[in-house]
Parts: sequence; structure tokens; C-alpha cells
Amino acid sequence: MTIEIKRDDLEDLEESMYDCWNITSDIAKILDVSNNIEDDVRALMKVYNIKFKVLASNVDEVDHNLRSLRETWEEMRPDRFAENEDKSDKDLFGNVVLGEDGC
Repeated sequence: MTIEIKRDDLEDLEESMYDCWNITSDIAKILDVSNNIEDDVRALMKVYNIKFKVLASNVDEVDHNLRSLRETWEEMRPDRFAENEDKSDKDLFGNVVLGEDGC
């Protein structure tokens, strides 16, 4: 099983977070220079609706990749096999007992 670790998804997430963070400075710029605030704010709302959708998509991608890595680690971790051995029934000689009658 091969795991592909993506680093680009974290960079995309960071970039989209900063894009959304700029909303306050964009509103201030509109207030300073706009002749028609209502139209400009509506246009800004459309732009930021798209930016927040991109952010949500990037969060979902990072979450999916982290879950995949976690599941793979759980499947491959070395101590998993020791846990399974401890849970099985053994007789006095260390042989695994499969049922009540030892079969």
C-alpha cells in the first residue's frame, strides 16, 4: 500500500484562508473610494462567496488527506500486532486456543 502525502493541500488551504482574511481591508477600500457602495458591496459579496467556497473545499481536502493518513497509520502501526496477540486465548504452553474445547 502506497500513501501519497500531499503538501500542496496545506499551501492551498493557507492561501485560501488569507484570501478570505482580506475581506476587512477590501471593505475599507470600497468605503474609501466607492461612488455606489451598494453595487460594490454586492460585487464583493459575490467574490467572497466564491473565496469561501474555495476555502471550504480546501478544508475538506486537507481533512480527507489527514483521515487517510491516520487510517493508514492505524493499519500499519507495529504495536497493532502485539495488541491482537494479547487478546487471543492461549493455553499454558502458549498455544492459541480457538474455541471452548481447544479446537
